[in-house]
Amino acid sequence: MKLQSLIALCVILVCNTLAYSQETEIEVRTKALNLSEQQLLTEASMYTQDGFLYFAEILTEKLLSKKPESPNYNYRMGFLALEIRKDHLAAIPYLEKAVKSISANYDMYSTREQDAPTDALYHLASCYHLNQEIEKAEEYYTKFIAESKKNSELIPVAKLRLTQCEVARKNISTPVKVYLRNIGSPVNTEFPEYSPVVSLDGSALYFTSRRPWANGETELFKDETINQYPEDVYVSYMDFDSSWTNPVRLEFCLPVRNEATAAVSSDERKIYLYEDTTGFGDIYYTDFYHAKFQDIQKLEIEGVNTDDWETHAMMSHDKGMFFFTSDRKGGFGGRDIYMMKREGDKWSSPINLGPGINGPNDEDAPFISIDNKTLYYASNGAKSIGGFDILYSEINADGTWGESKNLGFPFNSTNDDIFYTTTIDGLKGYMTSFRNGGKGDKDIYEIHNDFLGVNNIAVLKGQIKTVDNKPIPEDFAVNVRLICIDCDEANSQRLIYPRLRDGVFMTALKPCKTYKLEYMNVTDDQIMGQDGFTTECTQEYQEIYKELLLDVDKRTIIIPKDTTPVETNDYPPLEFMHYFTYNKNVITTAEGDLKVFVESVGKQLKDGRESVTISIYSSASNVPTSTYVTNQNLAHVRAENIKKALTDYFENKPELKGKVTVIVGSELVQGPVYEKDAGNRDKYKPFQYVGLKTN
Repeated sequence: MKLQSLIALCVILVCNTLAYSQETEIEVRTKALNLSEQQLLTEASMYTQDGFLYFAEILTEKLLSKKPESPNYNYRMGFLALEIRKDHLAAIPYLEKAVKSISANYDMYSTREQDAPTDALYHLASCYHLNQEIEKAEEYYTKFIAESKKNSELIPVAKLRLTQCEVARKNISTPVKVYLRNIGSPVNTEFPEYSPVVSLDGSALYFTSRRPWANGETELFKDETINQYPEDVYVSYMDFDSSWTNPVRLEFCLPVRNEATAAVSSDERKIYLYEDTTGFGDIYYTDFYHAKFQDIQKLEIEGVNTDDWETHAMMSHDKGMFFFTSDRKGGFGGRDIYMMKREGDKWSSPINLGPGINGPNDEDAPFISIDNKTLYYASNGAKSIGGFDILYSEINADGTWGESKNLGFPFNSTNDDIFYTTTIDGLKGYMTSFRNGGKGDKDIYEIHNDFLGVNNIAVLKGQIKTVDNKPIPEDFAVNVRLICIDCDEANSQRLIYPRLRDGVFMTALKPCKTYKLEYMNVTDDQIMGQDGFTTECTQEYQEIYKELLLDVDKRTIIIPKDTTPVETNDYPPLEFMHYFTYNKNVITTAEGDLKVFVESVGKQLKDGRESVTISIYSSASNVPTSTYVTNQNLAHVRAENIKKALTDYFENKPELKGKVTVIVGSELVQGPVYEKDAGNRDKYKPFQYVGLKTN
């Protein structure tokens, strides 16, 4: 091509992009009504190439109305549904029509082109993969590799996906035992919700949402390329009945700007964020003071933000390590996870965590456990069963990280599972996932397990209350100096800041050590009170609980005389899970684990607990049921049956009557797509259950 022609083409493309960015949805819909088929096709193709996918979809919908059976136009609609909303279920019918006639010499600008490109085979395979139809996915990935041009950029991706299909088949046949639920309203909506960060005690959930502002302020700032509102950060708090309160948008959010959660400090006084105003993704932060989170600031830790893409970050709970994600040069490919270590008042240079964790594809969203021994992160590489999966790596004795492992199915699905964070004990977590039956294109899920708990660690849980039961005033800052009497000098003391909303403070401890606590008035750096304790010499997880009163007027701390370690809260939460066989829905309180559960609840009430709320979570698989007509009905019946059993049990005992409230938290239909294999119990049983937990 001559230089003049090349320059002219570049000018046309730039002008088109600028023009599209100034168009409105109304103007594009007017085009859809008035343009000829050739004009519609040309405009839709240019919108697609320039990334204005939502505008392309509007015009493609009009094209499809003209020729509903066109493989070309069906391909476009399927591709756009997948790219804009990740909606594989909506895309499948279009792509199934598209692959009936494909061509390796596809002309996207010609109305005479009736065929779909060979890429349609790849995208249909991807949809089947996301929908957990593994055999169909393998069939169409293989067809795509065989029939596409050998220089196609999607061939290496298709080969990776075939590897993931093998991993999926293995993991689906040997599911791990977990309890997973979509947390539903009011956190999840029809809009995307993602990147959840749960507080250490599980009482607060910070997350990102693309929901509109109630007063319409964000209407002018929608991303027209994908028809989504800007990202904002919200927080929801756990209510007394174990439900989540209505989310509150945090003060620093602007209608014109994207802000997304990355991590929250243990004291919830600092939030790390992802923001892309500069054109490159960077890590920002905001601090809480003057009763609100301040405007965001770019993180100034040297070596973190670059001219490349930094997407996620987390500070370890002891503030000794900082993890972040970057696609900078010198990595293993795509986005890699890096770590920095605190060296006195400075940070080390970034260290790539190496091939045991990072690979040629993308790694993202690192999260470190309270004991700094287990790193959770997301990867879309060869260890995934599809899309991003949550992997974990454990630290070796020499400080290096071991080979990562997949957390298994149904912890991970064949779709994207990402942004995993846990409560302090590691047994409950929250993550983002796109699963069948969700409320939006991304939803937040709660997941329980019995195999990821932290061990060989003690945890200090304390709370500073005021004598008048009011929040701690901000002008009277209190912190806790933790001093280990018999630890290494380098780790002998640290400062802990209580949460301002409720005075709670938490930190990790070492077993078999003696600690001193100094409660400090930050204003004058004076010690208001001292306390101490010794952790037990055990490999088991243990908790030390401290509660004290702050007299704001007298500037004094009232410390209880008893300073002996307390292993757990007075009334720890109780949980129960039961997995049903096909169509079964009744269990009895007279025997088995349910009998143990209700007797444990009764014991807490007899020991002095005033009341208990039991939440029910029921599920049915996708295996059809003629008995109950729909699986949703079956899930409902399972919930109602156990609710009645629990209510009858407690109301028929005079000493417990009126003290137990039973509520239904969720009734789900979930799990793999039915493939006429109802006898495959290992495949469907993990999704046929009722779960219980107390507040």
